[in-house]
Amino acid sequence: MTVNPLARLAGASRALVKRSKRNPVDHVSWLPYQIEFLKHEQGTTPVLLRLGNRMGKTWTLGGELIFRARGVHPYKDVKAGPVRLALVCFSMVQSVEIQRVLWELLGGSNNTDLVEGTEFSSRTGFRGHRPVIEFTNGSEIHVYSNAQGAGALAGSEYDWIGLDEPPAQDVYDECRARVRNTGGGIGITLTPINGPPLPWLRDLCESGAVRDIHQPLTAESQISPMTGLTRRTKAGTPWDDKFIAELRKSENPIDAPIRLDGEWESRAEGQFFRCFDPEKHVTEHLPEDVVPLFLGLDYAAADRELGMCAVLTAVETYFEKEGDDPSRKRYRTYAVAEVVVPGTTTMEMFARQILHTLQDLNVKWGELDGVFGDNPVKSRFTQASNRELARWIARHTRVSQNSLRPRILSAKEGGGRSGLQRRSKDIRCAWTYGEIAGDRVRVHPRCVTMIKALAEWDYGDRHPMKDVLDAWMYGLRDHWSEARRWGSIPAVTFS
Repeated sequence: MTVNPLARLAGASRALVKRSKRNPVDHVSWLPYQIEFLKHEQGTTPVLLRLGNRMGKTWTLGGELIFRARGVHPYKDVKAGPVRLALVCFSMVQSVEIQRVLWELLGGSNNTDLVEGTEFSSRTGFRGHRPVIEFTNGSEIHVYSNAQGAGALAGSEYDWIGLDEPPAQDVYDECRARVRNTGGGIGITLTPINGPPLPWLRDLCESGAVRDIHQPLTAESQISPMTGLTRRTKAGTPWDDKFIAELRKSENPIDAPIRLDGEWESRAEGQFFRCFDPEKHVTEHLPEDVVPLFLGLDYAAADRELGMCAVLTAVETYFEKEGDDPSRKRYRTYAVAEVVVPGTTTMEMFARQILHTLQDLNVKWGELDGVFGDNPVKSRFTQASNRELARWIARHTRVSQNSLRPRILSAKEGGGRSGLQRRSKDIRCAWTYGEIAGDRVRVHPRCVTMIKALAEWDYGDRHPMKDVLDAWMYGLRDHWSEARRWGSIPAVTFS
């Protein structure tokens, strides 16, 4: 009896689908940098896969752990099972995600590698306070978190340890000790922005003590050499030049080199607010309802032509969907007016200019909801400070300085004394970029200097247009200061 070729093909396709559901890890079209990591030979030299976000780090580490647990690897010889392996994640909460990846790569409930009765929850991961993933061949993957500290691994030995996202140095050192007696190795996958600063790990990579596999995000890197096809998002969009260009446009320049390319640090170059579009963001439209008003102040050195600045901003609350929960409220900011004068201007004249501008808008000082200013600046021409400006505002509004409301508060927490890793400049600029890119910023045409600054400022502290932007962002202190944890801000350097 002759078998129809189409029927034979259909049968083969069904069999392939069935096998791929049982063992998806065996059917992954790995990308070039993932293959390079997977090919790294067992040995004493740790290997690091340093990538941007969403470039497949977790899948790569999950594949490596599974291949080693099986005792059969597609790219190299590994120790035959049973073996003891460990997975160290940034936190136990974060570990649930990589546990989910392991579960999916093994085929979920269709898997044939795990012992009978293995349970997985999308909320808590594999069963157990400290999960142990058991394979039918006797291999084990023990799950730890970086937050548990080095002591959690004390007394144990492993044939290989995988660390997902930046580890603490003492945890890394402890992992090295846990594989020393077995001759095992260590693999690390991370994006440098996802945890604490890593100067110690960078030093190890540069000295050759850790093999550093680093791949910036390019369209070429997203083509699998196994199939010749371009990787796609879950929605079906290819990771091609167009898609990557859109990603770069939406990510702020402080974070982009790290978040997208896995760089150790960022380098801000050219126009910082590349997402600013005058045709979209500059408008005469202002909120019609009563909204909070905030004034930001910047005092610069006397030699700066545009150095003394004030910006009035209105903040409108809105919801993306009608009936949204109050916790989901969003803010849209409107730069309403600016005062920009030379750095040699006295505090009395600066106060007059500010009050005249408010008067033109029919706004009284007491109607402001918040005023935030820069640190004091002193020169042979003038002394500029929140206290000095408040003295002249109080005099011109005919109230005592102690009775002036709102008071002029410092825009920089801790008097502006912050480390290089946690500068308030980095926080407020990253937040502001996101607001502009998210189309939640409007600028009135009367803010001429600010519009020009948004189009030209290069993130440099000496740029002649920076002061008006500082004043604007200072006025929004209560919004950006809560937007991000201080410890998550990367260092910014200039090439």
